[in-house]
Amino acid sequence: MKLLNPANVRVPSQPGATPCLLGGRCRECRQVVFPNMPVCPACRRNGTMEEIELGRTGKLYSHTIAHVAPQGFSAPSFQIFVDVPEGPRIFALVGSQCPVEPGMLEDGMEMRLIIEPVADTAGRNDVLTYKYVPAHSGESA
Repeated sequence: MKLLNPANVRVPSQPGATPCLLGGRCRECRQVVFPNMPVCPACRRNGTMEEIELGRTGKLYSHTIAHVAPQGFSAPSFQIFVDVPEGPRIFALVGSQCPVEPGMLEDGMEMRLIIEPVADTAGRNDVLTYKYVPAHSGESA
């Protein structure tokens, strides 16, 4: 298996460690972004962004059920925005352990990061990406 974008995700090899997203923080103005970028979008300084870990948890900002999917993906699926404690609002899909049904997600609920296949379809099930699931969900990352 391979990561869809290894520059954006850290998958630890130690038992019990949790995955995280890799973003950036400006050394000058302290703006936090995801994904990391060479120029700070807030103060526009070049070369001031340092890599940071973020997004292990967050609060669900908003969600929708997509009833149509591009080729290689399944529908219906949840698409969400998660506000992470470090600052950014992250777009993500929801992990497959969460049934795609109205009422399964509530805006404001705690979410946690997991790593799983991009999609459960041929050609996409051997590529990993980050997704979020409700924090109370029992399965580990």
